[in-house]
Amino acid sequence: METKNNNTPFKAEDVDWEELSGIGILKDELELTGELETLLSGEKTAVIPLSLVLLGVDVVMDATLQLVRRGDSPLLEITGVRPVA
Repeated sequence: METKNNNTPFKAEDVDWEELSGIGILKDELELTGELETLLSGEKTAVIPLSLVLLGVDVVMDATLQLVRRGDSPLLEITGVRPVA
């Protein structure tokens, strides 16, 4: 299911999903949770659980995701959320 809204600042095909899947962020999972549209609109997603592999290290965290423009390419910003004690 591709996002067809021409008013969104980002298009799904502009995102390097292969690179993101390499660290554990999958387009299909974002679609299932309903966060893909939020991400492509340039807004922050709701808090989502992530299990990332960064430089060979497993990182498990809750975070929000947001696409921002860096030149002509979208850049994914990951903002970790501190757990509430």
